[in-house]
Amino acid sequence: MTTVLISICLFLLGSALGSFAAATVWRLRVRQLADDKKAGLPIEVSEKAQVKRLTARTKTSALQDRSICLHCGRELRAYDLIPVVSWLSTKGKCRTCKKPIGKMEILAEVLVGASFVVSYLVWPYVFDTQGIVYLVIWCIILVLLAIHWMYDARWFLLLDRITVLITVLAVIFVSLRLADIPAPLLGGELLGLGITLAVLPGFYGLLYVISRGGWIGFGDVKLLVPFALMLPTWEYGVLLIFLANLIGCLVLLPAMVSKKLSRTSRVPFGPFLIAAFVITVLLGRNILDFYIGTVLF
Repeated sequence: MTTVLISICLFLLGSALGSFAAATVWRLRVRQLADDKKAGLPIEVSEKAQVKRLTARTKTSALQDRSICLHCGRELRAYDLIPVVSWLSTKGKCRTCKKPIGKMEILAEVLVGASFVVSYLVWPYVFDTQGIVYLVIWCIILVLLAIHWMYDARWFLLLDRITVLITVLAVIFVSLRLADIPAPLLGGELLGLGITLAVLPGFYGLLYVISRGGWIGFGDVKLLVPFALMLPTWEYGVLLIFLANLIGCLVLLPAMVSKKLSRTSRVPFGPFLIAAFVITVLLGRNILDFYIGTVLF
């Protein structure tokens, strides 16, 4: 019964933070476009109308900032911001102009809420004080990854400011883990960490250089640094690479068969890396044990 109650509470918390992440994506977009404008870069006409209203809002203080409909500018009320429920009650449309809000918002609420619950149920660390701290750090990282996923899926860009925050949290995470390891074993752990860094950002960094950014973006390479820091061994890094490419194939091949995508279509790789990373952290041990015990032996 306790597990059920905790799971419900975590889902509600996660869905609320998923809603926050979806709103944050647009605020970050406004800032990015402002930076692009200062740098003299062109801004697409389709985006100008949506961000114009948000731009006016971001000039106020954070306490005065309110979510609005990007189509008609209506300020959203508290009953419009109830995670999952509000979206379902309006069938994903604005109450005023009846234009669609978007499916990515409801996906963020559901997926972040579900990821909080799954993380609690399959958490690979002991639930002592340190294990709970790990889980809290992990949940914050999940929210930041949700922001990354939505931004990259929409605009093919992983923002450095979000990657830096994830990296800081990853450094705290790995520092706590290393501090708990006996001194005689610390050298081996640091060596393994170095190998993981070579396997992940090192390998993809090489692909970036060889392809001159054609196969993978540099933002993906930078995101793999905190990913590598949080993985226990280099085997997890290999698993992450395999899963990212497998997920990519499972998503893209049907779209290519149905002619929705072509071989030259531009596709963000960040969402696949993020999905693979979450699976690797939560279920990596089970997957590796199954592979070693079933496939190899």
